[in-house]
Amino acid sequence: MAARRPAFVDPMLATLVAAPFDDPDFLFEIKWDGFRVEAVVGGDDVRIWTRGQKDAEGYFGPFLRPPTWIDSRDAIVDGEVIAFGADGEPDFALLQDSIRRRKVVRPAVGGVVYQVFDLLWLDGRSLMGRPLDERKEALRGVLRDDPRVRFSDHIQEHGVAFFEAAKARGVEGIMAKDRRSHYLPGNRSLAWQKVKIRPEQELVVGGYTTGKGYAVDLAALHVGIYEGDELRYAGKVGAGFTLTTRIELRDLLAPLATATPPFSPPPPRRLLADATWVEPSVVVRAEFAGWTGDGLVRQASYKGLDRGKDPKVVRREVPAESA
Repeated sequence: MAARRPAFVDPMLATLVAAPFDDPDFLFEIKWDGFRVEAVVGGDDVRIWTRGQKDAEGYFGPFLRPPTWIDSRDAIVDGEVIAFGADGEPDFALLQDSIRRRKVVRPAVGGVVYQVFDLLWLDGRSLMGRPLDERKEALRGVLRDDPRVRFSDHIQEHGVAFFEAAKARGVEGIMAKDRRSHYLPGNRSLAWQKVKIRPEQELVVGGYTTGKGYAVDLAALHVGIYEGDELRYAGKVGAGFTLTTRIELRDLLAPLATATPPFSPPPPRRLLADATWVEPSVVVRAEFAGWTGDGLVRQASYKGLDRGKDPKVVRREVPAESA
């Protein structure tokens, strides 16, 4: 008798590590620069969910309907929605633009594509207790040729060479996954590891400043990370904005204005006078050069909004020792 498919599975998470490695028991994939999305197929319908179980069609539209891209009427697929630039590589800015316009462009320059890497459920049974390499083989077997969906391929054992090849391509990083590992919903362990080429951090916006000229709408963001239930001040993001993103952020943040900073403890007094403080409900991604000794981001540059992200789960990412 077939089991009942869950409506949603909390995504398995990866642990940040400092350096690539070689290991015959690991599979190595590209770390795609996009948004994590889970596709739940039921008959002729498909629902797509963000990592925080928000309706992803609100961001990307119904581009995976109908689910003719998979040879199954009962499945759960894990993957990443990305947009490819003119160079054939993932472009997070183009993905942000696609979301902003709420217009799905069929796969081409700037079009969204679902890059899939795991299969959690298939035809009435869970695959989460099966080894990763079996799940990926099953996924490859049920995918149909369709420009909306691509299988995220991998190599085995040679993580260091794969990292160097990814670095030459200019992508965000690589994933290292134990090929024997089960899918552990909501769990972060060393069974899945990520090695970043470009340091990046999710940050919670707690305020902003304005400036002159192009920066009259927004000059910098005051950002933080959570430690327990407290939002700790983590410095400013003052680069990487365009006129469009400045206006977008200002429109998003202005209605959230509050009288006091949301950080505990408050930021230095010299920052208080020129800032507009906001409720900490907006999460952004930023590339940065590292952390200062007192826990502030260095040379942070804005990448885009991390839409649908729960601010309370934003933590400082510190590399662990790899397996």
